[in-house]
Amino acid sequence: MKENVHIVGGGITGLFMAYHQVKKGNSVTLYEEKDTLGGVIGTLNKPEGLVELAANGILLTDDIKSMLDDIGLSPVFPKKASKRRYFWINQKLSQFPISILAGTKLLYSIFLKKLKFDPNLNFENWGNQMFGPSVTKNIIEPALGGIYGTRLSELQPETIFSKWDGRGNSTIFKEIKKNKKKTYGTVSFPNGMGDLVTHLVSYLSPRITIKTGFSFSNFKEIQNLNGSVKICISLKKLLPILDSEIKLASKPNLLTISTVTRFGETKLTKKPCFGVLFGKNEGVQALGVLCNSDIFDGRVQNQKHSETWIYPDIKVKNGNDTIESILERDRYLISKKMDLPTAVYRTTWEGVFPAYDSNLFKFNQVLDQLETNWSSQGKNIRFYGNYRKGIGLRSIFESTMF
Repeated sequence: MKENVHIVGGGITGLFMAYHQVKKGNSVTLYEEKDTLGGVIGTLNKPEGLVELAANGILLTDDIKSMLDDIGLSPVFPKKASKRRYFWINQKLSQFPISILAGTKLLYSIFLKKLKFDPNLNFENWGNQMFGPSVTKNIIEPALGGIYGTRLSELQPETIFSKWDGRGNSTIFKEIKKNKKKTYGTVSFPNGMGDLVTHLVSYLSPRITIKTGFSFSNFKEIQNLNGSVKICISLKKLLPILDSEIKLASKPNLLTISTVTRFGETKLTKKPCFGVLFGKNEGVQALGVLCNSDIFDGRVQNQKHSETWIYPDIKVKNGNDTIESILERDRYLISKKMDLPTAVYRTTWEGVFPAYDSNLFKFNQVLDQLETNWSSQGKNIRFYGNYRKGIGLRSIFESTMF
């Protein structure tokens, strides 16, 4: 039976949701307050090459392959050299920055140690107990910092691994195996991630009703929509709207993240690689850097090299400092090269990304209860986005399937 579905928010979450609802044969209306769709996902085509505004790729699965076939978009697969990944630890680049003993302990923690979360411990403290200080500092800290846009002390393990059983009944290996799906690696598209947005919009436009420049003045208007309601707006936009519905003891924290794409004549590392992740207190203010022109073909013009550096909300102490000047100091520390960039493009997202901490965990429990309460009243209203079931595009795509 065809269902009337209202999707509030035309970012990538809303577009994924609209695609799945069309495939189910439902009648879809999508509402977006801006004049454009796609949210933070987009690509600028500059004279030097492509500049991604947010994500630089998506993890390919069979379901995503099927979507790409439907919307007529071919993926660009990474170069073989991009399999090389570095950690910056103890002032040097390393592909495996822990000792054999620490590696043995890591394997024990993954395969044999019982997985148990402690709500009183942040990820850094929990990681020290679960894996040991060396693994936590030299592998987990840089890896998760680059993904979640902050340091481990600001993260909560049960928020990040919300799908895992952390009651002491299972192991990390069992949870990974239970939730694992076949993947084909991270892919992009000929004109960058903006291609994904434009092809989705082209596919959806003749099949659904799209209302851009449309906003709801309060949450009651959303509740009164006739049919199923999928709320796909960012957490930053959601919180003010929800104020009329619930009073939170503590609201989720929002992060400010800057991505800075640098074009230049020389490479960051001697050998091509995917990028570099930076450990805590290693003299680098960036969380990580992606070596774009080493990862995908077609990212640069005229034999230039492209890197995207990811920065948290930096408090600049020197009045003459900028993120761009900090980037050059960070880069010199890694490469020992003083060459000036050909061009630099910065994008700053203020409060768009959620902090995966204890506040977010409690907030999602509140949303779960709201959804249950509405369901008991015969209302089908649900929340979707990077603050719900995972931060990556693949996680968002899969959460909107059901």
